[in-house]
Amino acid sequence: MAGFATWLAAQRARRVLLIAALFPLPLLGLVSAAIVVMTVQVHGWRETLFDCVLALVVLAGLGFVAGMDMPVLLAGAVISWVIWLLLGTVLATTGSLILAVQGAVLMTLAAALALVVLVADPAAYWEQVLTELYAQLPQQDFSAGIDIAQQARLMSGVVLAGTLTGGIIALLLGSSLANRIRAGGHAEQFAGLRMGYVIGGLAALAGVAALIGWGPDGLLLIFGAAFMFHGIAVLAWWARQRGWPGGWWIGLCILPILLPDFLVIVATLFAAIGFIDNWFDLRRVPQSPT
Repeated sequence: MAGFATWLAAQRARRVLLIAALFPLPLLGLVSAAIVVMTVQVHGWRETLFDCVLALVVLAGLGFVAGMDMPVLLAGAVISWVIWLLLGTVLATTGSLILAVQGAVLMTLAAALALVVLVADPAAYWEQVLTELYAQLPQQDFSAGIDIAQQARLMSGVVLAGTLTGGIIALLLGSSLANRIRAGGHAEQFAGLRMGYVIGGLAALAGVAALIGWGPDGLLLIFGAAFMFHGIAVLAWWARQRGWPGGWWIGLCILPILLPDFLVIVATLFAAIGFIDNWFDLRRVPQSPT
């Protein structure tokens, strides 16, 4: 990985091409975001901004050749790269991965609020989108047992929680790449990740609001995604304290892939651990008896 990071950082043309080419691709788009985050830390925000401008030109050419929806593609790229540029700058300026992750969570919550303000009825919008989507399926009876209205109420939270999850992964990956080039402790800071009392307080309020049926539907999914990473950080801290083998996290990634139904249980468990640790510190070194 160190060789790949050095290879990327050495030449602008490589970075620009990968940022542009990987952006529209599922999953690999996270690598595009990670390269932006890495470049900010290694070369600064000005050079990264120039990279993104050049990547936008390359993306426009690729999108035109592929016959993609150009306005949507380019608007998505501009919004995404600006966000990664901002988060990468926070990371490079403060040296705090924790602060950058907290910023990503707050930006996602702001997006949820903006969606409520800009779209009068988000559930109605998503219900129309889902209805059209299911109507295009080859087997029309596929959606017969699906409650589209229930799905529509959660869609904003699902989309934003998924975006936040990908965003935090991109921050971690970008920091890891940057650390391969110059000394830094951003990757190591993950074991100390904490959402903080502001985000924790907002999560508690959202939980109470959900119980009384008030507030945007799906908001808890965003907090769940945030505290899931907090819970994984607690596990990483304990792994370091207990001296677990270096590849312990591989099993954590493989298990949900092999058992997809297990994914929700694991994510909920980690979110609960993270929320508890936020208020009652679970990362305390046991005191040896004197």
